[in-house]
Amino acid sequence: MKINEYTQGLVLGILSFVLWGFLPLYWKIVEAVNPFQIFAHRIFWSFLFVILIIILKKKGQDFRRELSNPKTWVSFIAPSLFISINWMTYIWAVNNDFVIETSLGYYMNPLILIFMGRIFYKEKLNTLQKWGLGFAFAGVILKTLLYGRLPLISLAIAISFSTYGFLKKKTKVDSLTGLAFETLIIGIPAIVYILYVEISARGISGNLPYYYWLLIMTSGIATATPLLLYAESLKRLPLKIMGFIQYISPSISLLLGIFAFNEPFDKWSLSAFALVWIGLGFFTYSQVLLLRNERRKPD
Repeated sequence: MKINEYTQGLVLGILSFVLWGFLPLYWKIVEAVNPFQIFAHRIFWSFLFVILIIILKKKGQDFRRELSNPKTWVSFIAPSLFISINWMTYIWAVNNDFVIETSLGYYMNPLILIFMGRIFYKEKLNTLQKWGLGFAFAGVILKTLLYGRLPLISLAIAISFSTYGFLKKKTKVDSLTGLAFETLIIGIPAIVYILYVEISARGISGNLPYYYWLLIMTSGIATATPLLLYAESLKRLPLKIMGFIQYISPSISLLLGIFAFNEPFDKWSLSAFALVWIGLGFFTYSQVLLLRNERRKPD
C-alpha cells in the first residue's frame, strides 16, 4: 500500500462526506421548488459545471474521444441509474422531513459496501474492524426495529448508493469524465422535463422569486464537488475503508435532523446510533494504528 496515496484517499473521502452531510441545509433552502424539478435542475447544472471544469483543465479532447466510444456509454448507464434513484429519494425525503431516516440509510450503506468488498474483492477485515462492523451492524438493526416498519427510504438510499460506489470502482475512465457521462445520460431527459414545466408555467419562472434561479444553479456545484472527491477517493482506498468513513455524512445529517429540523429522536434512537458511533470508534482506532505502522516501515 502506498501511504501517500492512502492518506490522499482518506482526506478526499472525508471531505466528500462532510460536504454531503451538510447538503440537507441546501435542499431545505430550495424546498419551495418541486422535488422532481430540483432533481432535474441538479442533473443539468451539474453537467454544465463538470463540462466547465473539463474545459478549464483542457480535457475536452479526452471527453470527446470517450463520447465516440459505445463501450463507455454502456458502462455508465447502470451507475447513472443508481445515482439517479439515490438523488431523487434523498431530495424527496429531506424536503418531506425524513432527514433522520435518510441518515439511517447512509448508516446502512457502508455495511452493504463492506459486504461487496468482501464478496467481490476478497477484502479482509482485521480484528478491530470486525468489532467496529459488529457494533455498527447492531446499531443499524436496532434502529430498523425501532421504526416498527420496513424503512423503505433508508433501504432505497443504502442500496442505490452502495451499488453506485461498487460500479464506479470498476469503471476505467477518470473521475471527471465519468461524472460528465453520468450527468449527460441523466441530463438528456432532465432538460426535456425542465423545458416542459417551464413552458407549462409550472416551473420556477412566474411562480417563485427570480433569485431561485441563482439558488438552483448552485446545485451543480453542490452536487459535482463531493461526487468528484468521492470518485477520486474510491480509486485510492479499498471498499472496506470507504464503507467506514461514510459514517461521517449520516452523523452530520442526524445532528441536523435533531437540532436544526426538530425531527423526533428518543432515547432508544440514541441507543441505536450510539452503537454505530462505538463501531466507528473501533474503526478509527484501527486506522490510526495502520497509518502509524505504515510510516514506520523503511522506504
